[in-house]
Amino acid sequence: MSQDVETSKLSAGSVHTHTIRADKWSLTLAGPPIPADVTLSILLDGRPIWNVRAGDAARPGPGGGCVIDWPPALSGRLSGWAPLAVQQGGAALCPTTRIAFDEAPHQFTLEEPGTGMPQIVNKWGRIARNFEGQRAYLIDEALDEACLLVEWARSRGLQLFVTGGTLLGPVRDGRVMPGDDDVDLAYLSRYENPSDIALEGFELERALHAMGYETVRHSAGHLQLLFPGADGTDRFYLDIFTYFNTGGWFHGTFHAREPAEKVAIFPLCSISINGRDLPMPAEPEQMLAAIYGPGWRTPDPAFRFVTPPPARRRYDTWLGGLDWDRENWEDHHRALLQGEGRHHAGHMPSPWAEELARELPPASRILELGCGLGADARHFSGQGHHVVAVDYSRPAIGNLRGVRAGPGTLEFRRVNLNSLRETAPLAKLVHQGAGPLHVYARLLLNSLDWQGRENTLELIRQLLKNQVQAAAAFLEVQVGGSEAAFPECRFYGPMDAADLKGSITEQGLQAEDVPQPVRQDDGAITTYRVKVRALP
Repeated sequence: MSQDVETSKLSAGSVHTHTIRADKWSLTLAGPPIPADVTLSILLDGRPIWNVRAGDAARPGPGGGCVIDWPPALSGRLSGWAPLAVQQGGAALCPTTRIAFDEAPHQFTLEEPGTGMPQIVNKWGRIARNFEGQRAYLIDEALDEACLLVEWARSRGLQLFVTGGTLLGPVRDGRVMPGDDDVDLAYLSRYENPSDIALEGFELERALHAMGYETVRHSAGHLQLLFPGADGTDRFYLDIFTYFNTGGWFHGTFHAREPAEKVAIFPLCSISINGRDLPMPAEPEQMLAAIYGPGWRTPDPAFRFVTPPPARRRYDTWLGGLDWDRENWEDHHRALLQGEGRHHAGHMPSPWAEELARELPPASRILELGCGLGADARHFSGQGHHVVAVDYSRPAIGNLRGVRAGPGTLEFRRVNLNSLRETAPLAKLVHQGAGPLHVYARLLLNSLDWQGRENTLELIRQLLKNQVQAAAAFLEVQVGGSEAAFPECRFYGPMDAADLKGSITEQGLQAEDVPQPVRQDDGAITTYRVKVRALP
């Protein structure tokens, strides 16, 4: 769903009431207090990149003014220096100020690695493309694909219609919203039972795969169709949301929950969007009020979705969440592949991979979970081991294509460990080769939610207990340090070593601490290593 992007220019004769300073963690406006309902526009080198309501993101600053923490997805990329300014209603609160985020000498620009396409911070707090200007034509390409998809679905008896930001702009303003970067489609499920609703969505996904579409699944009620470009990024994508009625209530994945009689969808009618006729709900105003609230007619550059708690409980329980942080990891990997970012991880093998490659028997089989750019997997293979490497980041897996494996072998797969449907088939690897299959996962468990961790530990249990020959899992997690290893990834965080060992024991497995070199606390992360075996 799309976001309004404020594009107002500096007003002539603006009176500066604040001064600005910032580092890679936050921005501080020193001056008079700023009312909570004020929308602030953050400008980077004169270009608006983030709109935020003071009451949503700011905390009181020293001596008045406010402090605004950067979104993790942005703070993880900030390096070098940049001209920053802040506007309120088009007027500059402060003079444009050169800000140094760290000691790097280069000027920071918020652009997509590989393409140089301008980016913004979207309403989810992550970095996204801005399709205005030179790439505005992409929204027309996305609308053309939407028209084809609507016709294909209709031939299968499924009625897709526009929703979300794709509906909001044309209904409210008579045009696509500036900065719109996708097309939002939905269908109303034929079922009321959550299990049937999910199965219906999975059936649709299989049919789309058969048609050659590439997809990712955010939840059992949110499917995304990807249209990759030649530069390793996506030209655009289409969202398909599952809407459903149950118990007399309409649910619009993933924020709307209203009495069903207040949201009329059928019979569908038509709306013209950039010269293309697409289906929309019978009462589009009712749909927009259900999604965006009663104030949907008033543009709000700082709009943020607030899911009603009754809706959140149902969506999380019935449909789950399967795509935590994937887009942030993909941005992180693209930046590394372009030589950007603070971290060098992924280009060189880790110390533990080098140790294990020497210690494991020659030609061992290894399953690496969460391989990232594959430096450890390549090293294992280069030392003669046979490796299957999995990750859900497409740039990470794409980086492994064409890699010369020898003298070992290297196979790679895109697998989302948050999804049990994708994780469970990996258990069959036990029977697809000779010798024990070892598991290796470094900093993976830090990045998974409870469901992903449960899936991963259950997979390890299955792999270790279903082998006649002795096999082990080698896990490394961050347990401390002054900062997270990957601050740009929202759900990444340190773990408790005792909790991890307890979870391993609950699986009926044996956990053994692995000593590692002691180093001085220089702010680097602190890790814990554990070797896991099946009980005798």
